[in-house]
Amino acid sequence: MGRRVLDQGIMSKLAKKLRKPGKSISVMVSKKAHKLGSSPEAALIVLAKENGIGTAVYQRSLEPAKQAEVRDALPSIFASSQARPERLESPKHVRTTTSIGRKASLRAAIEFLIEDPVLLSRCKDILLAKSKFDRPINQATQVLEDRIRNKAQPTAKLTGENLVGFAFNEDLSRTVLRVQSNVPEDQRGFTQILKGIVPAFRNKTHHHVTDSFTQQEAIRVVAFIDVLLRVVDSSIKVK
Repeated sequence: MGRRVLDQGIMSKLAKKLRKPGKSISVMVSKKAHKLGSSPEAALIVLAKENGIGTAVYQRSLEPAKQAEVRDALPSIFASSQARPERLESPKHVRTTTSIGRKASLRAAIEFLIEDPVLLSRCKDILLAKSKFDRPINQATQVLEDRIRNKAQPTAKLTGENLVGFAFNEDLSRTVLRVQSNVPEDQRGFTQILKGIVPAFRNKTHHHVTDSFTQQEAIRVVAFIDVLLRVVDSSIKVK
């Protein structure tokens, strides 16, 4: 198998952002890969994220093992952005650099916490917005509901608590979707959580406009729904 060519678009953006020639960027990628113990592709993505450059399309094109390398390396971005000294002379320049660093770090955190590609594609941009954080929760609960519907395949049109109640039952002998572990306590716990998500978050953001959620709260909710999506995806249809 031939060596994969690094994304030249990302390489060019890095060169422009850092004001370095292409050869220097190649050296930086090689050093980063050695430091992380990762592939050059993963190292390139990490470098790009550290500098606020988007990589979503390229990252999705990589094989799963290399995508995992990127996720494993993302926490280092949070640490480096917090520890980065502010050495610039101009106060105006300091503010600009800090703002860019925070946004790049926040984007990396979102991509680290949210693995589901559909959930990430529908929520990332609005999680990075400046306000109205009921919107990512609205989208996340909609993705969850759609995933449950597609897995359970009810014959009638069901939404919200009725859909969850049709798909998941605390009693393993009566449920349509069984959790992968087949442990009664897991079935009961996840069923109760899924039922609670609807009145606590789904209904509040589907039927009302609210500014009660902060950005941090929205990220936490969406990240938790990412966990629930994996529960739904791995569940087994038994009826």
